[in-house]
Amino acid sequence: MASFSQVNISNFPANNQVIQRNDQDEAIFQVKGEITENGHSSITLKVLQDGNMFFEQTVNTSTDFSFSPILKAGKFDYSFILLLDGTREIKKTNQVGVGDLFLVYGQSNALGNGGGDTYSPARSPLIRFFAVTNLGNGDGEWVLPYQTFIRPGTGASELLRFLTEKYNYPVGVIIASVGGATIANLNYRNEQNPTDTNTHYGKLLNQTIFSGSKESLKYIIFKQGESDSAPPQSKSYEVEFKKLYDNFSLDFPNLKRFYNLQIDIMTDPDYKAGIRDFQRRTPQIFPKITAMSTVGTTGFDGVHYNFEGYRQVAYELSRIIGKEVYQDSQSMQVYSPNIKKVFWEDQKLVLEFDEGMEMIYPQDSVVNGKVWKMKDFIFIDGKNDVVQGGEARGNRVYLTVSNIQNAKTVTYLPNAYGQFGVELYYGVHLKNKFGMRAFSFDNVVIGGETPVITTPPVALSLNVDVNDDIQVKLVWSGDASKKYHVERSLDNNNFTQIGNVVGNNFYDSQVELDQKYFYRVFAENSPNNKSNTKEITLKCLENINLKTIPNIDYVRANTSITAIVSITTTKQLSLEAKKSIDLNHGFDAELGSDFSAEIGGCKNN
Repeated sequence: MASFSQVNISNFPANNQVIQRNDQDEAIFQVKGEITENGHSSITLKVLQDGNMFFEQTVNTSTDFSFSPILKAGKFDYSFILLLDGTREIKKTNQVGVGDLFLVYGQSNALGNGGGDTYSPARSPLIRFFAVTNLGNGDGEWVLPYQTFIRPGTGASELLRFLTEKYNYPVGVIIASVGGATIANLNYRNEQNPTDTNTHYGKLLNQTIFSGSKESLKYIIFKQGESDSAPPQSKSYEVEFKKLYDNFSLDFPNLKRFYNLQIDIMTDPDYKAGIRDFQRRTPQIFPKITAMSTVGTTGFDGVHYNFEGYRQVAYELSRIIGKEVYQDSQSMQVYSPNIKKVFWEDQKLVLEFDEGMEMIYPQDSVVNGKVWKMKDFIFIDGKNDVVQGGEARGNRVYLTVSNIQNAKTVTYLPNAYGQFGVELYYGVHLKNKFGMRAFSFDNVVIGGETPVITTPPVALSLNVDVNDDIQVKLVWSGDASKKYHVERSLDNNNFTQIGNVVGNNFYDSQVELDQKYFYRVFAENSPNNKSNTKEITLKCLENINLKTIPNIDYVRANTSITAIVSITTTKQLSLEAKKSIDLNHGFDAELGSDFSAEIGGCKNN
């Protein structure tokens, strides 16, 4: 909360901030605060768009205030100006944009630093980066990278350049990547204190809070796995990944897309192709994920890439984001081809990829004096001397094979290869016509659809809170497309079902002040996998913004109540606040209804 001599401001945009646009290509930004000095009668918010008046509103009040301007997304610069009594400027911020935000998480390859010593970011005012200077006290600022030495990595910078140059929206990035971190380090969430800065995940949450993006964040980019590619970490990767996904679903209620990048061929002795086969299958398991393969990216040294490699990944990812976020009518060839099934046809072994893919079977290649042949890196029942050659037709690759009977499985690309920094996989790849390399895959069964192997269930994580409308808000992790049962208890022993909902949240309005409640949830088909139990007691809030009729008859606040509700003759409602009760435009109490408002308030026990 920013504090001035006359006003406390609890919500206000920062200079250079990017506000996430909604599906209507707009953003509603709420400016909130409280006048703390006596003798003032009004507060005014002005919003300028490219220097011209776009929004102006005055609230006649001596206490709390709130404004909700609707901003248009696009190539606009907004300035916010707050005036006390119409003339005294309290706060002003400039170059606020409405566009899209991306949270980048994972290891060092998520950020990409190749060529950073000589790299100059694009001189575009649409590119924004949130830089944290002190996690302990929330110091951070939105910057334009070309105006400062505070910059994201070269890979993230190139992604922003590709997106802003083509689509002309402001794009902001928040970097939370941690070099060398395992997924168990990255997914650890302190349940007692989720924003614990002693954890990587807590630092990530703090950055999204400080940047003003936590509640509106839609897009996450994740590139990780190099530290987990070999046993024993690789054997638990699927379970650990699900924990991370559930954490994201819990903490980012508006998360829409999670971009998961399949790692390259490592040099360690791996387990089940490291973790690559699981990364390939994550879109089948988790509904919000889009995956992309980085196998075969240029400039690979066994762990990292040079600048050209990071730029290639940024460009390829920008095409997918363009199609999914900006509704760019691009071909599906922007995606990495994924194997769908393997079967026999006319004595050929057929690899069938996504419908509509236009596959290319590569010619032999010579690199570092070695002849690389695709047939040597397609394994039938673990053997690489079975495939004699191949050709592509549409979304299928037809393989000529010999020296095997009753073949059962096919693997594409080796689990591991060579020696770090000395001998790497410089071989050929199956690609589509846009040059997107196919996902590597491991032991796909011949004769049927590729199986979807789900991870073991992880206990649902439940959070509860009280919102402005005197409702208990429940938010939990898990697949938002499933149906969940919500249960409540007064004694933490006898639970009763109060809701049956598809999604990850539920509002309980059938509640009373000063009453203790216990909640838990479980998926409809998993009654034995119940969430943690959360306890909450409803107490008077400091400030209440009442937009819907509550179930209770008495609403009390320690400071103020703002009400925009319609009270019918069948409803009794009494409002009581210590400092002020504001019946805003839209409030109505029908003739014959039972309504009262009183300055008095209450204190929490």
